[in-house]
Amino acid sequence: MSAPENDSEGAEDQSEVSGLITEEEREERRRIWWLVYIVDRHLALCYNRPLFLLDIECDGLLQPMDDTAFQNGEFQPQPSPLTDPSVLASGSSASQSQSRARGPSFECNGHSIYGYFLPLMAILGEIVDLNHARNHPRFGVGFRSAREWDGQALEIERHLQLYEQSLKKFAQRSLGTHNTSTADEVEENHNDSIGPVDAGTPSVHSVHSVLTSASRMTESEIQTRIVMAYGTHVMHVLHILLTGKWDPINLLDDNDLWISSQGFITATGRAVSAAEAISHILEYDPGLEFMPFFFGIYLLQGSFLLLLIADKLQSEASPSVVRACETIVRAHEASVVTLNTEYQRNFSRVMRSALAQVRGRVPEDLAEQHHRRRELLSLYRWTGDGTGLAL
Repeated sequence: MSAPENDSEGAEDQSEVSGLITEEEREERRRIWWLVYIVDRHLALCYNRPLFLLDIECDGLLQPMDDTAFQNGEFQPQPSPLTDPSVLASGSSASQSQSRARGPSFECNGHSIYGYFLPLMAILGEIVDLNHARNHPRFGVGFRSAREWDGQALEIERHLQLYEQSLKKFAQRSLGTHNTSTADEVEENHNDSIGPVDAGTPSVHSVHSVLTSASRMTESEIQTRIVMAYGTHVMHVLHILLTGKWDPINLLDDNDLWISSQGFITATGRAVSAAEAISHILEYDPGLEFMPFFFGIYLLQGSFLLLLIADKLQSEASPSVVRACETIVRAHEASVVTLNTEYQRNFSRVMRSALAQVRGRVPEDLAEQHHRRRELLSLYRWTGDGTGLAL
C-alpha cells in the first residue's frame, strides 16, 4: 500500500521540478492578476495616481472563468493565443476558448466581482489615463486639439454604453423577460404617480425597478438585482468622472462657469440617476455590505456634484435633486456603519448641512459653516501627485 503513495509523491515532486502547472493553477493565477488589476484602477482613483498595470500587459490574458465552473473544478486546457487558428478550430476546447474573452472587457457577464465590476474598472482605467493626460504639466490640454480629446472621450463613452447594454442583457438572462418587463411597467406606473421629473435635471432610467418586493424574490433574483443596482450606480459615476470635474473646490468655485454648460446638465442627470440606483441598493442591500471596501469612493465621487447643486441653488433646487441628496445622506450613514471611514463621516456632515439649507433651514453661523465645508472638501482635492483619500 505504501508503494503507490511513494510513487504519487515522486510524481508530484517531478511535476514541481519540471515546472509544470495544472490548469487549475493557471486559472488561480489569472484570477489573482485580474483582482490586482481591479485594485490598481480603484486605488488610482482613490489616490490620484497613474495606473501601475497597463492594459497591454494583459491584452492576451483570458478573462476569469465562470465562478460556478471554477468552484466545481471544471477546468479545460486553454490554447495559447499564438496557436494556429486551424489548430484551434479542431481542438475540443476551441469553443470554450472562443467564449472567454482575452484582455480587458467592457461587458457585464456574471454575478462575481470579475463579471460585473472588472469591466467597470477597465473603463475606469481609461478615464484615469485621460484625466492624467489632460492635466499633464507640459503635454496637457493645450498640447492636443480639442477634437482629439473629444474623440478619446467619445470612445470611452462608447465603452460605457456597451456596459449598460450588457447589464440589460444580463438582467434578461438572469431574471427572464417577464420579470424585467413587469418591473419596467411597475416603474413607469410609479413615475406617473409621483409626477414628472424636473425637466432641467434629466435622468437616465435604471435597468431595474426598486418597487419589486424583495420578500417575494428568490436568493438568486435578489443577488441579480444587487449586481444590477451596484453596476448601474458605478456606471453613472464613471460617466460623471468622464464629463465632469474631479476637484470639489474647483466645483464650488466654478471659475470657468462650467455650471452653465451642457456638460454640467448632462453630469447632473447622471448624478441624479446614480442616486436613484443607490435607492435600489438600499432596498436590496440596506447595510451596503455587498462590496464595502470598494463602494465608498464611488458613492463619494457621485455625491460631489449634488453637493455643488445644493450649495449653489439651495431652496431653488429641483425636487429630484433634493430626493437625490436625501438618498446620498442615507447611503453615507449606512456605509459608515458597515465600514467606518473618516472621509465618509466628514462628507456626511457636509451633505447634511447643505441639505438643511436646501430645505430652507438657514443657520445663524452660515458663513462659518461654509468655511468648514470648504475646509473639509479641500482634503479631497485632485492633485495628480499621489495624495488622495485614505480608505
